[in-house]
Amino acid sequence: MADELKFFSQEWCDAAREATNANPKVYNGFADPETWTNKMEFGTVGRDDLVTHLEWEKGKLVSWTPRKFDESELWVILNADLETWQKAAAGEELGAKLLLAGKMKLVKGPVSAAIQNGNALNNFLRTWGQVPTDWDV
Repeated sequence: MADELKFFSQEWCDAAREATNANPKVYNGFADPETWTNKMEFGTVGRDDLVTHLEWEKGKLVSWTPRKFDESELWVILNADLETWQKAAAGEELGAKLLLAGKMKLVKGPVSAAIQNGNALNNFLRTWGQVPTDWDV
């Protein structure tokens, strides 16, 4: 559809960032939101063109762009295939469950933080479903 945004395009990331920051369940899902200041990468397995970088400051998503940080700056790298991202966005499966099942791969970062902040992850990924998305990328 013409009003859908291409998944992980800058326009999609901007809309998803706004939706994320408007959803108090994301912020409240962090174990300690005031200390949640990190740079992250979300990528798509087998698709170097579908990689985004996120920057969080005190539990708020301040930047979501195509790849821009050096890997050494990233605290977390999380990859999944396109179908997994779509299921998580649709709320068909919880992000934390997909991570524990190995459908999402934590390439870099502490597993303990993923577990402690599972509610934020679940709500963050479900928020993606609020963005009209063209998954045919």
